[in-house]
Amino acid sequence: KILCTLSLMMILSLIFINKCNAQTFVDTTQQNKNVIIEEFTGIGCVWCPAGHLIGQTLHDNNPNDVFLINIHTGGYASPQGAGTDFRTNFGSAIASQSNLSGYPAGTVNRHLFSTSQNGGTAMSRSDWGAGSYHILGLSSPVNVGIQATVDMSTNVLTVDVEVYYTGTQTVATNMLNVAVVQHNVEGPQTGGQSHNPGQILSNGNYNHNHMLRHLLTGQWGEYMQNLTPGYCYSNQYTWTMPADINGTPLDPTNISVIAFVAEDEQEILSGTEIYPNVVFVNSWDAYCMSSTATDIVCAPTTDLEVTFRNYGNTPLTSLDIIYDINGSTPVTHPWSGNLPSAGSETVTIPGVLVTPMSTNTVNFTLANPNGNTDQNPSNDNHSTTFAGLGSADIGMATIDITTDNYGDEITWVLKENSSVIAQGGPYQGGSSITVPTAYATLTAGNCYSFIIYDSYGDGIIPPGFYMVRDATGNILANGGSNYSTEDQTNFETAPIVIGLEEISNIETIDNR
Repeated sequence: KILCTLSLMMILSLIFINKCNAQTFVDTTQQNKNVIIEEFTGIGCVWCPAGHLIGQTLHDNNPNDVFLINIHTGGYASPQGAGTDFRTNFGSAIASQSNLSGYPAGTVNRHLFSTSQNGGTAMSRSDWGAGSYHILGLSSPVNVGIQATVDMSTNVLTVDVEVYYTGTQTVATNMLNVAVVQHNVEGPQTGGQSHNPGQILSNGNYNHNHMLRHLLTGQWGEYMQNLTPGYCYSNQYTWTMPADINGTPLDPTNISVIAFVAEDEQEILSGTEIYPNVVFVNSWDAYCMSSTATDIVCAPTTDLEVTFRNYGNTPLTSLDIIYDINGSTPVTHPWSGNLPSAGSETVTIPGVLVTPMSTNTVNFTLANPNGNTDQNPSNDNHSTTFAGLGSADIGMATIDITTDNYGDEITWVLKENSSVIAQGGPYQGGSSITVPTAYATLTAGNCYSFIIYDSYGDGIIPPGFYMVRDATGNILANGGSNYSTEDQTNFETAPIVIGLEEISNIETIDNR
């Protein structure tokens, strides 16, 4: 009976130790450590592109051993307009525990080197190379393997991870982390042209790579408590990817997955990266990625723009773009071309006549890819809004501004028929001030645009604000924290009608 019990215990022990005995993709031989560089960066950081270049060079020189996670966090990561918020819910905690003292900074396997900052694991970019090559020369007690697929019909990412222990450790638990990073993200970047010109796109924007998007295992990972040499741990993770994160589109065809094992929240033992296998399940699947419409400035027309992608496994050669504005009769705009799987295209429909409201809504639907019924209607639709023209009374308009502590970032212009007739700023920085009221004369039958800017990209922090009124006190534009880099409001004055004649541009008398 005792022998039978011992045999059963040995069998259970073997089963437990070799949990993924049928593994097919993790290496079971002793390996040296791989490097995970977490770079703390931001679009407003002048020297961060120099850090991107150093990290990329280390990766390019060691493509199977050095992997990058670029974390946008801190003040330099403040958005600079729609679609430029590259932050995540995870970045600030990772940055805080590194004790970084400036940007760009980075950790190499979250290891505490003598060159680390403030007693933490963050280091200046000039030290990442030496730190990386030191880590690459060390034996690892654990190997990590990954397989991943993306189902484009459901936007589901499936990740299989295997962890195989080859050596002993002095700690009781490990943490398995699985990160999703995105590549080829277009956006602004201070200092890009000077410090990493190879990433500047033809339109002047910057091409961001290795951008942290999500942690499948949470902030600090998943606990693993059996660290016995020969033990193989496996798990599968799935994530239904959203269309965007904080307004930045998430492109499933431009992501990679990095899995790494850490002793705790700090020391990373090793890790690896893989680009998922992208599976296009449907033959005919047009994905409506985004849409925009220009505000009405003077004439009651708008330019529509829609971007779509071929999520089918056959080339997309024809498509119907159907749109309606404010619930009007739908209009069909035919498109033809030749888009491969994952290919995208932007179509502009200019000069669309509108009966405007103060806020207008355009609804887009994609239909009939290659003359067939779309097999995934869940991604066929997108909506956007655009502003109509407000109305203003002629006479003396007033512009009132109370700044935040950064008045030196604030400027504004008032345009009449595209010509600047008044402007202001920048103002004093360091404390909030109430700016003396500015004045401008609005004349009959003209179109006006009030545009306020913030050079840093965070608008006017409350209780600061701006407000524009016409001569009779009607509010034409107001806000503060409702914008990032700029905010534009358009309005018009009515022509003066005398008898049967319309007389425009009659000058008003300034009685001040």
